[in-house]
Amino acid sequence: MKINNPNTSIFGIALGLAFPWYVEDVQLLNTPDSSSKELHIYLNFTSGHEFILPAGRSGKCYDTVAKEWQHLHFFQHRCFLHCRVPRIKLSDGSVVLVSVPWSRSGSGFTLLFEAFCMTLIQSEMSVSEVVALLGVTAHRIWRIFDYWMEQASADEDLSEVSQLGIDETSSKKGHKYVTVFVDMEERRVIDVQAGAKTARR
Repeated sequence: MKINNPNTSIFGIALGLAFPWYVEDVQLLNTPDSSSKELHIYLNFTSGHEFILPAGRSGKCYDTVAKEWQHLHFFQHRCFLHCRVPRIKLSDGSVVLVSVPWSRSGSGFTLLFEAFCMTLIQSEMSVSEVVALLGVTAHRIWRIFDYWMEQASADEDLSEVSQLGIDETSSKKGHKYVTVFVDMEERRVIDVQAGAKTARR
């Protein structure tokens, strides 16, 4: 079922899109097994727009690459964004993919989806509970978690840590182990990693 064009602006506002990005089409489709429906939002960009690239470079679209990202649910429906992301051809002949504002490079999720996932984990939901709620495999949830934990760790100054405590403990029933790194003087957890006895799939 295609949602009429006048309503697409509502989805653009909900996604926080700004020029040159806009919602071109919205479709409510049956899942492959027809047990439910999914919302598919198709994005586009204004033709002829000059994109700003890192190091002050810029250019217009040379060609596009089709991409898809899972977004937060709209009401009870799983939601996916689709866009043909522009590539820019530089003066040296190399081609660069434009970074989109709703997702980080290499992720199959929107930033809002990842933020929601991290919020659930921070609220002490187990990964298995997050998996059941969001309908995503545990492996992909762990990838989100590991990425943002690495980002947080990279920004943290550990130069003043003089006494480091390391311990492996069971995080929950079922012998799922984690290794905990603690600043012994400040009594704070610095990092948590999957333990040697923990298997992630």
